[in-house]
Amino acid sequence: MSLSNESVYHYIMEKAPIITEKWFVIKNGEEGSIYSKDSTDAVNNLLRSQHAFTIETVISSFLDDETIFSANLSKWANEIAKSRVKLGVPVHQVLHALSLTRQTIWEMITIFIEEIGDVPQATILHWSSVFHLTFDKLNNEFTEMYHEYNLKKIQAQQETINELSNPIIPIINHIGVLPIIGAIDTTRGNLILENVPAGCKEREIRHLLIDLSGVSSIDTMVLQRLLSLVKILKYTGMEASISGLRPDIAQVINNLGISLENVPTYSTLKQALSKLGLSVSS
Repeated sequence: MSLSNESVYHYIMEKAPIITEKWFVIKNGEEGSIYSKDSTDAVNNLLRSQHAFTIETVISSFLDDETIFSANLSKWANEIAKSRVKLGVPVHQVLHALSLTRQTIWEMITIFIEEIGDVPQATILHWSSVFHLTFDKLNNEFTEMYHEYNLKKIQAQQETINELSNPIIPIINHIGVLPIIGAIDTTRGNLILENVPAGCKEREIRHLLIDLSGVSSIDTMVLQRLLSLVKILKYTGMEASISGLRPDIAQVINNLGISLENVPTYSTLKQALSKLGLSVSS
């Protein structure tokens, strides 16, 4: 039997289904993990398919054409990282599963060595070096891609949270309402200032009612941000009014010496809408 690197490739590819079955037996993910014994058939089918590709990727490093492994590695890291982030699998669980894959493939390579018999020590060391360096590359490439996809997921979630915390609600005749609920800190104030003008333009809002009825606390910095928002909207051809000015918030504004003289203000949203010619039933 040939002792070439490619002989290892062909042997492992032939034994790939056996390797995957053994991996399924020894994987011991915690309850609720995709690697647990009680995973659904759909998840198990996905794992079988991806595990077969993992074996192919690893063992393609034994081929003479290095471009095959490079292409497989890039595709594998992208596919596995994207899948695990989407499924919410912690990175340590994936790395543990990969360590079991490393174990099962190497055990099959040692069986191959035993079947050949009398394999030079230098050849065994060479195969071991190729194999373990390959797995190091897999781990590194995967963790890098996992980080990128996870970062994108977190950013998308944060954008959703920002939108939900500062929603612009179109009503009628290009009139929109920005209901602000809860406490407004400097960070949220900045987000309002940064995102609301673009949101109004996107929704073709010409008059925005900033409703403060649900605001629990507000400070000088935030009030300045809201006034800046009103100015920016006016500069871009939109009108803005403030509603929901409770007595306590009005008192804070007065104590801080902030003038709302040039900003239409209303005690309730209903009052503001009525002023714009919109009838609101009780």
